[in-house]
Amino acid sequence: MRASISRPAQTDRSLKYDYCMVFKLEGNEQSDESKFIIQKMKSKGLDVFCYLSVQKDEMIALITAPAQKLRAFADAIDFKMELDPHKVKHYLEQGVKNEAGDAYIIKPVYINEDPKYSPYSPFDHIFAKFGEELPADLYRVYENDDHRSGLFNKYYRMKLIYYILKGPESKGGCDLEVDLLVFRKKIAAFYPLHDGNASADIQERNANMSEMPWDEGLERNIRDYFGEKIALYFVFMGHYSYWLIIPGIIGLIFQIIVFATGNFSSSVLPFYSLLITVWAIVMLEYWKRKEQLKAVDWGMTSFEDSEPDRPEFKGALIRSYIDGDETLYFSPDEFTSRFASSQGVILTFMMVVVGCVASIYVLRFSLQANIGANASTVASILNTIQITILNSIYQFVATALTDSENHRTDTEYEDNLITKMFMFQFLNSYASFFFLAFIAQWLPKPVGVPDEFVGQCGATNCMEPLAINLAIIFGTRLFVKNGTDILIPYIQAQMKLKEETKGTRVEDLTLPEKDYMLMQYNVLIDSIQNYADAAIQFGYSSLFVTALPMAPFFSFLCNLARNKLNILKLTTLYQRPVPAGAQDIGSWMGIFQIMSVLSVITNGAIICFTMTVLDGQASSSGRVWLFIGFMVVLVVIQFIVQAIIPDEPEEVEVQKKRIEFIASKLIDRQPDEEPTPVASFPGIQDPELGAGSHPVGFFVRINEMIFGTRQEGGADAQLREFNVKMKRIPHLSKVEISDYAASTSNLTMNPMNKA
Repeated sequence: MRASISRPAQTDRSLKYDYCMVFKLEGNEQSDESKFIIQKMKSKGLDVFCYLSVQKDEMIALITAPAQKLRAFADAIDFKMELDPHKVKHYLEQGVKNEAGDAYIIKPVYINEDPKYSPYSPFDHIFAKFGEELPADLYRVYENDDHRSGLFNKYYRMKLIYYILKGPESKGGCDLEVDLLVFRKKIAAFYPLHDGNASADIQERNANMSEMPWDEGLERNIRDYFGEKIALYFVFMGHYSYWLIIPGIIGLIFQIIVFATGNFSSSVLPFYSLLITVWAIVMLEYWKRKEQLKAVDWGMTSFEDSEPDRPEFKGALIRSYIDGDETLYFSPDEFTSRFASSQGVILTFMMVVVGCVASIYVLRFSLQANIGANASTVASILNTIQITILNSIYQFVATALTDSENHRTDTEYEDNLITKMFMFQFLNSYASFFFLAFIAQWLPKPVGVPDEFVGQCGATNCMEPLAINLAIIFGTRLFVKNGTDILIPYIQAQMKLKEETKGTRVEDLTLPEKDYMLMQYNVLIDSIQNYADAAIQFGYSSLFVTALPMAPFFSFLCNLARNKLNILKLTTLYQRPVPAGAQDIGSWMGIFQIMSVLSVITNGAIICFTMTVLDGQASSSGRVWLFIGFMVVLVVIQFIVQAIIPDEPEEVEVQKKRIEFIASKLIDRQPDEEPTPVASFPGIQDPELGAGSHPVGFFVRINEMIFGTRQEGGADAQLREFNVKMKRIPHLSKVEISDYAASTSNLTMNPMNKA
């Protein structure tokens, strides 16, 4: 059957769709797989609109879902959505009655809103599973840029449609392994459509030079557009950049002192290294707290990945030896063999790094007699080229090795790839620094160098060559990395555009086709590379900061530029990625913590053994003891900082308890232990007024549940009025109190009682 479908106008029908799926035509005919996929999507209630590409060699399928389909599937999979704060408060305060209406199965609840207990409102950031049987107004209503208002904004729709495509048919899904079909080339491309208005808003804010990486407005836009996983990276970089301001300024001042005095072993440098080693761990501890706050704001506090098998996972189909279901089996022996082979390849690459560094310094010594001090500059430039080339090559090798190991889940795959990438990049990036800082001075001097030169440092001490090497490599890497990150995808996108529009005009492309011309963004791989770059930069700013105190300042400037370039390329050069959730930065936190501990060792060793600041003041054994003392004191300080700064802020702990409680009452309808008769409500004994006499006794109960103490006062106007009367007229008679209680107990009908 020929795919003869009319093309939409540039600005019409494509705007209401959320996803685009592209199929290659086989001799101007649809493949059987494409027919099956499109029919399956339509049969499961998705709205699919198809047309031919501008070159008529591909079929474009635009996909969205009606609101009713989204509601039904969200209910089927217990999809979490944000509740409306005002309605949450309203329904809690109304309670839930039994069918007879004479007793509360869930008592009315008043939660103390005093901000002195928590900066969060009790009713904000409440995310709970969606239920069609619940009142529709319980959930937050969104006004979308595409003029569609309702329960599901663009972000929710994208997530739900993706889940519908992959979900089991028993729950209304299509049971299509979309990622696997793309991997096997059955689908040419699959991506969410860029939203012109939202993308333009992000670009406009990003172009504003006063917009900083740590500004929350831009963070919120990125999260709503790209998902939590990508947004969390930008939040981390914003946090890291903000914390670089003070050490960056101080380091720049210290660097000026070093340049002014010409003394690269200035006595001020040890104090700066102390500052940085403490700063590193404090910055990371406060990041732990910030990511917890973001998890609350974004509804990720209980984010759990169901960890399905990776589409690329291969194995023999067997009957499970655990639960009897069909499952893929991959021999552990085969995995061990492949893993061991990978380690051998990694070790070989590491030896290549050592060989390259050694060769560069042999060349430097041979050039020393001819070009003098410039030999160090040449060596640093060659180091930069070596680092860039080997990192690029190894990235493909590490990915291929991890692919070959055949990991079952994304978490296993990601953790193994992170380990491979960072182990190599650490050695490749810092090998020359370790050589200059700790080895070169102990090696015999090359023939022909001046007598005052030390070992193979190429100078009177190793501090100046170390500083020059660090400055050249660090500075060059910043410019080269930022440049290639934007130029390579731009060139690739232009080449693809040229190829796909031969014989046609670019103006004839529809909006989905223009997105197809962009490069695919791999959330997993690109996320790993982004964090790896940040970790390497963190190392430049901490491990050898004694040699180059201005490194944090340049890291700060680099982060400002890098964040803006990353946002620019995501919105203009890449297809929009499928939104992915994330609760934290995962194993990268451990890597950054390891780097902070290593910074204590490296800076302590530089101060005690490489700098000349202790010359004539401490013997060799004295330096060793100073080094040990430096490490012990700083490591103890780091552990103390970790102990005194809680990973989870108190307000996050409180809000998690609130979320759990509110969801149990409003969503799960978990009844109280015993029904409360409406006539005797609230039925909580007040020590002064007697049993059943306090018209708002339930408020005392909920405060005891949330805060563990009995509090007075609250947000409810009737409660405040009652408390004021009680304080002003302490000797009211029980009849007067009863009359007042009756006047405040007229509760309106509650839609929650209908369920």
